[in-house]
Amino acid sequence: MMKKAEIQAILILLSFGMTKATAVNVSTITDKETYLFGEQVVVSVTAYNPEPNPVTLGFATSLQASYLMDDVYDWTEGKYFIQFGGQLTIDPYGSYTWDLTHGYYEMELYPLDVGTHTVRGEVVEYGYSSPVQFEVVPEPATILLLTLGSLLLTKRRR
Repeated sequence: MMKKAEIQAILILLSFGMTKATAVNVSTITDKETYLFGEQVVVSVTAYNPEPNPVTLGFATSLQASYLMDDVYDWTEGKYFIQFGGQLTIDPYGSYTWDLTHGYYEMELYPLDVGTHTVRGEVVEYGYSSPVQFEVVPEPATILLLTLGSLLLTKRRR
């Protein structure tokens, strides 16, 4: 049977967990709406405090923010984080932004093909943003080569 102190500790942890989920609003943007094939994508994840009092976020590790690309690739994949956390205080009606890059390393693990992609930011243990879309397009030289190639094929068929 649980002791009174154990029950109180569990209730405190549960109430802390409940406030963590609603402490901030999370949003995500990319630095551009359209990227050339192979170009790095900067994902900005923002925690906004909608309350009139400061909000202190606590993190169990050095990982504070992340993103999920196309509901498949997690930015934390293959990365290591210090097992020592910290805190971040956001002023009333203030915000804090983390800039994360889908760069060379991430492109090796999850290349962004030509087309529409989605990204969803996360403030670890505090919530996810709504998905944001962006486009990856071929380089202009590639478009020119494809156009010329299709014109040559059309002329040869005649």
